[in-house]
Amino acid sequence: MPLCYDFKMIAYEYEHFKNDLQALQKQCAPFEADTVLAVARGGMTLAHALSMALDIRNLQSIRAESYDGDVPRDTLSVSGECDLNRSHNVLIVDDIVDSGRTLSVLIPYLRARFPHCTFKVATLFTKTTALVQPDFFVHEARDWIDFFWEKDYRIE
Repeated sequence: MPLCYDFKMIAYEYEHFKNDLQALQKQCAPFEADTVLAVARGGMTLAHALSMALDIRNLQSIRAESYDGDVPRDTLSVSGECDLNRSHNVLIVDDIVDSGRTLSVLIPYLRARFPHCTFKVATLFTKTTALVQPDFFVHEARDWIDFFWEKDYRIE
């Protein structure tokens, strides 16, 4: 089911996610990742689902933040530790590559600590104007995406 890009905010529902997960799994499979690294928080839902779909048990996370809510930060922060010492092919997973600032800091950070690893990036959405593009993605984003996990899990 194609998404409609006529609105300023796109509602990304679970049904879209299920379909897109299959498409992303097919793209990522030839990479033969042995580790899935979620970019917390946005990439965690997708990373878990993708690790299940690809049957990769080594699922880890790292926190890299470039936004406070919907406001871009002046500086990006990376926190948390991941152990990639026994990994070789690492699939970094986030929900969207928006500006690309997160990946432009995170990838060199990881490469400096784990030079023996090959890193590839998988996302659901990317913007063509981003500084860094993912290796695998499903949709080009033109508007703000309202992911189901950002709203459906909140108790109000």
